[in-house]
Amino acid sequence: MSLLDNPKFAAGRSAREAWAVPYTPNGIYVSVASFNEACGDVFTHTADIVLDDGPANTTIKTTLPNPNNMELWKTKGDHVYIISRDGIVLKIGGTRSSMDGRWGSYKCGHCVPQRNDRNGNPYPGKMSVTNARLYHTIEKDLLENPESIWKFHVWKIPEVKVTVNILGTSTDIVAQVFHAYESRAIAKYCSMSGGPIPILCSNCDPDYA
Repeated sequence: MSLLDNPKFAAGRSAREAWAVPYTPNGIYVSVASFNEACGDVFTHTADIVLDDGPANTTIKTTLPNPNNMELWKTKGDHVYIISRDGIVLKIGGTRSSMDGRWGSYKCGHCVPQRNDRNGNPYPGKMSVTNARLYHTIEKDLLENPESIWKFHVWKIPEVKVTVNILGTSTDIVAQVFHAYESRAIAKYCSMSGGPIPILCSNCDPDYA
């Protein structure tokens, strides 16, 4: 039986048709290897994204090929990450959560109105559009092209502390900086691609564009 005929995946056919981002080769590719080299080799291949045909309601999951990267995956803090397909950069993103937490957010993209919950009722459609698009793009590609390899590459941003005076008390604050790093990473990508941002990126912080 084809994976597309598996009842778990067949149930998501209309969701994939509605949400997967159609992308076709346009001759503009930046490899993870060349991009990471240009960034000083700061990104680490941390997780793979694969289909999940188990009892979980969601249909894709991550695996960590190197257990030594568990701390990088689980630790909270500012991160910039790449999502790649077959070694090509398709998404550059940032988060202040752990990468495990960010992936949990992406999995919420499963909950689109074209799918039913465990009780057989359509989801209300309160998920993030970004999460829904990325989730279904990856799921669709893995189902239609089982040889595809999707990966997370992670850069843990060094902690930045600033000291401010709050009501007469000197206070150390851990600054949120991932959005600036993410924007600079996207700009670096654009300098290599000749202009276009990665095809699964939607935007970046305009303060650092």
